[in-house]
Amino acid sequence: MALTIFPVAWSLFTSLKSMTLLDLMTHGGDYVGLKNYVDIFRDSLFWNAFKNSFLFVGLSVVGQVAFGLLLAIVLHNKYIKGRGVFRSLFLIPWIITSVVAAYSWIYILDANLGFLPTLGYKSALIAWLGLGRKDWLTNPTIVIYVLAVINIWKGTGFSILMQSAGLQSIPAPLYESAEVDGASSLQQFLFITIPLLLPFILVNLVMTTMITFNVYDLILLITGGGPSHVSEVLSLFVYNTGFAQGELGYAAALSIVLLLINITVTLLYLIFLRSKETSQ
Repeated sequence: MALTIFPVAWSLFTSLKSMTLLDLMTHGGDYVGLKNYVDIFRDSLFWNAFKNSFLFVGLSVVGQVAFGLLLAIVLHNKYIKGRGVFRSLFLIPWIITSVVAAYSWIYILDANLGFLPTLGYKSALIAWLGLGRKDWLTNPTIVIYVLAVINIWKGTGFSILMQSAGLQSIPAPLYESAEVDGASSLQQFLFITIPLLLPFILVNLVMTTMITFNVYDLILLITGGGPSHVSEVLSLFVYNTGFAQGELGYAAALSIVLLLINITVTLLYLIFLRSKETSQ
């Protein structure tokens, strides 16, 4: 408990001061009250990161949960051979570190080193499909979507794990009874699988949202938030403000705002889950 409370309390205390890295080492810094919080809502870069965060998180969460559910259902089918092997393979992107994942995608998409741009010169099909383009990581229009796809690739394994656990908790006799009553596979999925899997899906949504809101290392390594801040999300904005610019007080205030956003989104999920439980 202390390991959770102390960092939050320290961040809250620091957010009320004007503090640099030098002030941190000399135990200095001037008390400024709520000035940092007022400055946040006047900061255009904050609103830019806020918009990027919700786009990145929204795409990532929907993609991870949807693909995770689809793959979990496929791998739950008893006619699929080697299901354990496939589950292990799908978990590899989730298990590997962000550094390995980031550089793997850089070597695929980078304009100078990338596998796809190089292949585009040699394959007419790749060039025709538009996959040989060189600006995957530098085009302001598409870079945030590219990062979301990379994050979906990395995080879907966790969703597969969550949904597989949910599917295995559903009693098989329910499906057998439904089949005897003449229910189709689609009806079994809609009226048995989804309702009983809903708590697992909502827990998956909560955890995936919180994890994705705090992703910064993957984006830092691939684009650094560029070009011109178009791929800078809130967590990366906090990192850049605190460690690249040395404005620890302002960064601490940003981290408190990010924490409040996480709590708000989680509470909304929990309220929705409670309403579903009471309606059943």
